[in-house]
Amino acid sequence: MTAPKQLNHTTLTDGLLFGEAPRYKDGLLYISDMTGRTIYTIDTQSGEKKTLCEVENQPNGMCFAPDGSLIWSSMFDAKLYRHDFTAGKNTLYADLSRVMTGYCGDMTIDSTGRVYVGDTGARVLHGEQPRPGRLLIVEAGGESVRVAEENIMFPNALFISNDGETIYCAETFGYGLLRWHMGASGRLGNRQKVWSPAVVSPSGKVGNTEEHGLVGIDGGCMDAEGGMWLSLLGLDKFVRVDQEGFVTHEIKVGGHATACALGGRDGKTFCT
Repeated sequence: MTAPKQLNHTTLTDGLLFGEAPRYKDGLLYISDMTGRTIYTIDTQSGEKKTLCEVENQPNGMCFAPDGSLIWSSMFDAKLYRHDFTAGKNTLYADLSRVMTGYCGDMTIDSTGRVYVGDTGARVLHGEQPRPGRLLIVEAGGESVRVAEENIMFPNALFISNDGETIYCAETFGYGLLRWHMGASGRLGNRQKVWSPAVVSPSGKVGNTEEHGLVGIDGGCMDAEGGMWLSLLGLDKFVRVDQEGFVTHEIKVGGHATACALGGRDGKTFCT
């Protein structure tokens, strides 16, 4: 098997405390600074960073709706907000507090405007022990929410295949990448575990090890060829995994590899 191609990286900007959910649109990279309680825009040419809004209860997942507005999550109070760029203001999009068992985690959206949100299952930043979480579906317009799937150990790295027929979700504490077929009305079926970071762990082990710490998947996205880019905590690198499960590319970094996205003018710039 051919060794993964090693790719270099450059710094676009700094000063983030814990960057999550990068999303690219119209020359700007949008990113949640979870610990810094701020959503920023970053000019992908100059690296100039500007505050879009401050989030008292910590932002996390984000996605762009079909109308171009930004939907973002407020972790600790389990709410989604919509940023209207024309009006320049945020309004409540959906209140998930009656359904959420943990925090609002990663998010993705389908072509109809249906939002998929990870429910982490436990408030681990408030001292709770990890327990299985779920995937929630928020219908377009934010008027209803339902549970799409149960028993996911800290859902993360949500993304949809290029043909819109498959959704992927990592289990950060389950140490694997899951996928489902997306049916009518967003119904999920045929759950499969398709990849594990144990494949690239030097010891062959995952979980918290003395050598590497947590070897789990944090973020993910898909490129135009169907390659899956995944952020590997503990191993401090990003990898590209093809549809056969082979690692084709690696990007090594000097700290935890968290969230990632593809963007830039040609849609091929890897942002994290």
